[in-house]
Amino acid sequence: MSRTLIRRLTYLSASAVVLLIVWMLIQDLQGINSKPFGSDALQNVRSSVNLFKHGVYSSQPISADVTPGYRREPFPNLFLGLCLRIKDILSPGFLDQVGRPFAESFIAFVKQVNLIWAAVLFVGMWFTTALVVSPLLAAHWLASVEIFLVNKYFVVNEVNRVKTELVVATILVWLGFFLLKAVRSKSWRWFFVAGSVFGLVALTKASAAYVGLVVIPLAAVALSGVRKRFWPLLLAISFGFILTVAPWLVRNQVHFSKPVIAGGGDDVLLIRSVFNQMNARQFGDAFYAYAPEKVRLDLLESWTGLSEADFSCDGRLAVFTRDLECDRQALKEQRYGDVLSFYQRGKRAIPLELSLDKSQKMSLALSRFREKPLTALLTVFPIGWRGFWGFRGETWPGIVLNFTAYLSLLLAPVLALVERRRSWLMVSIVPVSLFVFYSLFSHFLPRYSSPFVPVALICLSMVAVDLVERLSKRLSPGSKPIVRLS
Repeated sequence: MSRTLIRRLTYLSASAVVLLIVWMLIQDLQGINSKPFGSDALQNVRSSVNLFKHGVYSSQPISADVTPGYRREPFPNLFLGLCLRIKDILSPGFLDQVGRPFAESFIAFVKQVNLIWAAVLFVGMWFTTALVVSPLLAAHWLASVEIFLVNKYFVVNEVNRVKTELVVATILVWLGFFLLKAVRSKSWRWFFVAGSVFGLVALTKASAAYVGLVVIPLAAVALSGVRKRFWPLLLAISFGFILTVAPWLVRNQVHFSKPVIAGGGDDVLLIRSVFNQMNARQFGDAFYAYAPEKVRLDLLESWTGLSEADFSCDGRLAVFTRDLECDRQALKEQRYGDVLSFYQRGKRAIPLELSLDKSQKMSLALSRFREKPLTALLTVFPIGWRGFWGFRGETWPGIVLNFTAYLSLLLAPVLALVERRRSWLMVSIVPVSLFVFYSLFSHFLPRYSSPFVPVALICLSMVAVDLVERLSKRLSPGSKPIVRLS
């Protein structure tokens, strides 16, 4: 095939990717509705409107008299608020629609902001794939497949939600891109940019700040070894991260005497501490309870003897069910000891029974972790299994894709060591670290894991290319593989 033909096909395939992105965004736009916001989304919207209409970041009901807060991470809400402010300038009086309930046109516009993040995500996946796969012609077609799948299994589910999952998924993809650029260029400027983008991850998901304490030094070691370049790289990444996160930490220190990013961590840790109390039978049952429904019905039901009926108040799996009628009744009647659900025990029963404030919740949770550290460590496996199913696929093709993509993601750091190819690590290091963090310190709802879907698909593409490259070398030694990792 001549170089001219390859060049033309490459341009044609790039045009095809652009057309696919436009088509996907049109389809997503048509799927947006004006249904009311859920509780988490409502707090995000309130935070945005209160900031840009009244000058106070607060998740309280929209009013000129709100007090500052930090319940929700700031970056997605700052961006949403900026979009709302621009809309209000272009359409005077738009923000007057924020009464109770919100006007349908206001709700629809807020959800349409998600299309910006979807577009940036699609482009980020395309650019990242182009950095790790050669030639560009193959990279473009692989990116097309990735974009189609990420839209089907992730973006479509997120455009009608005003939460942080779509935002953090987008930033994680671009973080991998900038880390790859930093590795290729070996310039401290790219490392500074990567650190700044990592800071945006932390301002979108506060857990990333804790992960950063470990990941940033590890990344610097992986990129430089223990050589002279270690300290400049460490300082460049750290400085970018700190410069991005510090203003928000200072703001919260001034207002609340707490250098934190967001609230809610005490609740999550206490809930997880309850999961750490599961006995041996419940440990095994968790793998059934947290498997996709199709896996439960087609594979696990006959093997375990469990069924969907066991999720009821009288069943073995009641502890894994969040919304039991018997638990609602027990909480209403203040029979806290009768609450069955692990989640409801940690979220409501224990705090209400012991009258715990935020600091006391955290102290109790940490003391429970210290009491049985081995049990807490072993609980990583069923909890990690729960988070493994981030695609939330309802059919076997989606389940198989989920399994192979997440397995590729989790194996990527290992492949980086085995193949001594740093691109594996740059793409996966932060998502994998967050996966481990959630497995250790949270109850790992699948939505916590869903932001890893785009990166997991990129890793799956890399595994596929690696296998094709190896097969080509075996079948035709000495010849150049048709597709390869770069």
